[in-house]
Amino acid sequence: MAQKKINKKKVVGLILVIAIIVFLVVNAYGKNEYKENNNVETSSQVTNNTQETNSISEGEEEKKYEDVDIPETLGDYDVLGQLVIEKIGVRQNILSKTESGSLKLGVTKFYPPEVDINEAGNFCICGHNWNNILKRLDEMNIGDQFYLITRETKERIDYEIYDKYSCDPTDLSCLDQNQDGNKEVTLITCNPGGLTRLICKAREV
Repeated sequence: MAQKKINKKKVVGLILVIAIIVFLVVNAYGKNEYKENNNVETSSQVTNNTQETNSISEGEEEKKYEDVDIPETLGDYDVLGQLVIEKIGVRQNILSKTESGSLKLGVTKFYPPEVDINEAGNFCICGHNWNNILKRLDEMNIGDQFYLITRETKERIDYEIYDKYSCDPTDLSCLDQNQDGNKEVTLITCNPGGLTRLICKAREV
């Protein structure tokens, strides 16, 4: 029985490492493609998402979260809710899967499968280091806040960053779920060059 548990952990760990490596590779190639196209997104859906939900203009009046229009789907992906980081001008729809297609559209739920947006546990979100996504995440500091809005209920929960660091892509400790029933969010992107990851960990205020 112990041997089976160990093997299961190894398999899960290997899958996560592969997923992170794919994320980094896609980010590196996607970033070059992004620059070559002079900041033109790859589809009209991406353009609409950027114009309508991704940017918060300086001085723009903040919308009440009850009134925010969050689509059920974006491209081929379900939308779980929105990530709003006012300090760095981010308003992103959170897509349900992390793969090359969804990462081109915005931020995505990375881990774990059993924890949904604004639920107890460590809800991990990843996104490209692109201008309209998480390029300015390095400007966030401990004590800064952001919030998530659940699409179905329009529930808003505020989170405050308590840790920020860079790590090797094989370091999976940021995905740990030992939160004792607390609601936490981990934001993940690549540092310039794509060799390391930038991690911002936050807990419910």
